[in-house]
Amino acid sequence: MIDLHCHIIPYIDDGAKSIEIACAMAKHAYRTGVDTIVATPHCNLRNARPNYRDREYSMVFSTFRAILKQKQIPIKLLPGAEVFAHEENIRRLIDEEMLVTLNHSRYLLVEFPFHGDGRGICRTLEAIARRGLIPVIAHPERYDAVQDRPDLVEHWFSQGFVIQINKGSLLGRLGNGAQKTSLRLLYDGFAHVIASDAHDMRHRPPGFLSLTESLNIDPRYLHMLLHDNPSRIINDEPLPRPGDDFYTTEEGYR
Repeated sequence: MIDLHCHIIPYIDDGAKSIEIACAMAKHAYRTGVDTIVATPHCNLRNARPNYRDREYSMVFSTFRAILKQKQIPIKLLPGAEVFAHEENIRRLIDEEMLVTLNHSRYLLVEFPFHGDGRGICRTLEAIARRGLIPVIAHPERYDAVQDRPDLVEHWFSQGFVIQINKGSLLGRLGNGAQKTSLRLLYDGFAHVIASDAHDMRHRPPGFLSLTESLNIDPRYLHMLLHDNPSRIINDEPLPRPGDDFYTTEEGYR
């Protein structure tokens, strides 16, 4: 399995607080079937480390990857970021090539204010797409606008934007609204990826074993969400669209 969204690099954001915790996260992920993790520290948050694509980010990333190798933890670590998509500066950051995409692909993991306006989110997503990148929308089920209007995700899905649902949302660890909305998106077929969005080992751990044991969905669908689509993204390949063979099976998912 491939974890496309994980705050595993220590000391860089509100994720792993130490090298020991980060390594424990990597070991746990590997033991539960994850062989690749895209490290996605928060980027472009106000009053926080910016984590733009620069020498400092590269050094921190390379150092942690070397630590994993030294400790013989067989996780493949790839670069990425969870970019806070401020409407006022996201265009400039893209134009100036300041953002870390998922493994240097066209796919950009973006998050929005939980209480943000749906129209503003739409404008920003369209602006990102016009600049040649493919937005991967981090945990839309957590946004008030989507909980009030889940059809927003159907619209984004139809535009070719990527929908990433959090494991914790599906398990009810991030509130009733997020769980209800994430399950609806999953079973209606408007999801491309499930990721851990892990920050630690206690409250938001990595790995998908608890998820695979609790979800009552076709194993092929789950494999697509946890392996096939993340693999396509990190290899900069297109994702299947409605009308492709996978989305027209008898099980009823898209």
